[in-house]
Amino acid sequence: MAKSKAEKAAEKALDAARVAVGEAEQAVKKLDKKTRRDAEDLADRLQQAAKDAKKAVRRAKKTADDARTSAKQIVEHVAAPASSTGIPTFRELRDRAKARGIQGYSRMNKAQLLHALGEG
Repeated sequence: MAKSKAEKAAEKALDAARVAVGEAEQAVKKLDKKTRRDAEDLADRLQQAAKDAKKAVRRAKKTADDARTSAKQIVEHVAAPASSTGIPTFRELRDRAKARGIQGYSRMNKAQLLHALGEG
């Protein structure tokens, strides 16, 4: 039995379709490999970014702690009364002068108060 032209054309078209399907399957496999590689690269970058973020948080916390410690030391130093260093404050000197009845103590500066009290 001889095949008709239509049957031969259909078989040719069917073979061409099979080849096209095979090529499409290969392209999908390549695309899947590329997509998988891209996803793995993205996951690696995300993991590295998470590590970097944790490191940055630790650094920021350390910096903030250091700043708080420095500020606390400055405040303690500035707020410490002069009497704790052995030097009386201006107010303490003025109160002593008032208690001893020294005239003009309200117009005196610290050095003058020390001299008037005999401490300078």
